[in-house]
Amino acid sequence: MNQKESILIVDDNEGIRKSLKLTFNKKGYKTDTAETAQEALKKAHKKYFNIALIEFKLPDMEGTILLSKLKELYPKMTCFIITAYAFLQNVRMAARINADGYFIKPLIPEDVLYRFEKILKEQRIEKELKESEEKYRALFENTGTATMIIEEDRTISMVNTQGEKLSGYSKDEIENKMKWTDFVIPDDVEKMKKYHIFRGKAGEKSPTECEFNFIDRKGNVKDILLKIGMIPNTKKSITSLMDITKHKISEERLKKTMVAAIDTMSKMVEAKDPYTAGHQKNVSQIATFIAREMKLPQDKIEGIRIASLIHDIGKISVPTELLNKSSTLSDIEFSLIKDHSQIGYDILKSIDFSYPIAQIVLQHHERLDGTGYPNSLKSDEIILEAKILGVADVVEAMSSHRPYRPSLGIDKALEEISKNKAILYDSKAVDACLKIFKEKVNLNLNSIIA
Repeated sequence: MNQKESILIVDDNEGIRKSLKLTFNKKGYKTDTAETAQEALKKAHKKYFNIALIEFKLPDMEGTILLSKLKELYPKMTCFIITAYAFLQNVRMAARINADGYFIKPLIPEDVLYRFEKILKEQRIEKELKESEEKYRALFENTGTATMIIEEDRTISMVNTQGEKLSGYSKDEIENKMKWTDFVIPDDVEKMKKYHIFRGKAGEKSPTECEFNFIDRKGNVKDILLKIGMIPNTKKSITSLMDITKHKISEERLKKTMVAAIDTMSKMVEAKDPYTAGHQKNVSQIATFIAREMKLPQDKIEGIRIASLIHDIGKISVPTELLNKSSTLSDIEFSLIKDHSQIGYDILKSIDFSYPIAQIVLQHHERLDGTGYPNSLKSDEIILEAKILGVADVVEAMSSHRPYRPSLGIDKALEEISKNKAILYDSKAVDACLKIFKEKVNLNLNSIIA
């Protein structure tokens, strides 16, 4: 129990004071009582009370007047009125003076306690939300990029300091007063509106980044690279705006940025699970060799390479103790780990890759006979890239040390995919993999399999 939470009971009836105090004390609350309004005010001046329970008719002052004085002293104090009559005027009076509710005599201490605890819980949640919002605002302010929160109706509800500098307007002028379309040149408005509408609809795909012309306060037109995404469980969007007027970002720089992001995501998983450090990188090398051996188009090879580097990104949601467990996992524990394919998909699906990265990650544990997960897909329901990644993943995993077993060796791994070719694993992907490891063409096993 939070010892800062305390209750003040103000009633000229000694029996009510005692019964309520006894009920609250049993629950660990610090409870104080007062017979008169003056006594209550003296105690309130000496210490803070979270909640006050005030009799409507006190010997020296109306309970409503006392409530107003307490609210002046502590605006966030929760105050209830006790009345013997549920007259409409009493209810209206309680609402007018900002009372949080009222109780009708005869009182049931347990009922009062229940409502108080509900209020205390709400206060705690409100405090936590406020602290969370303050942290969020601090992060929002220090992104280093002009950033805005966009409501469903296109109104800008938040803008950071960099956004002020980019636009030439102050927060007070922008927030909840201007729409983001106010900054878009007429030729780009319709295109940008369509993106906004599509982004807010479930199942619709809209670009997560694009270029448009931005008009600042002085009428200057700036080339802007906009990156945008939906805030989960809301219809709000968060946008970052980068001024690229003086130097357009080249395709090579965009590629490097994507590579860095992929590398960061890969390292996030490796940091979470040290026993599989390098696993994704090794799998990517094997999968890329398989794809090349199968003579796939370059764009498919690149998609496989990137997806392999982050195929276990969903494991960031798996408890570390499960990833590092040295004994056999229970069915429940294994089901938690199996969720990583779906979670990885959920993380990646909104990123506008040039390849089906999210789909590859989602399906890399599916098997031809339908015994895989998460969706028990069969044969042609599984995309080729995921089939190749699945083979590479099995070979690397079996050949590497795990917390619950030593390395089984490359021979056992190749035996596994060979034995289950066309049953669990794609025949062409298996044949290509076997050929690579048999001939060791341009492949240094020691650098891939630990």
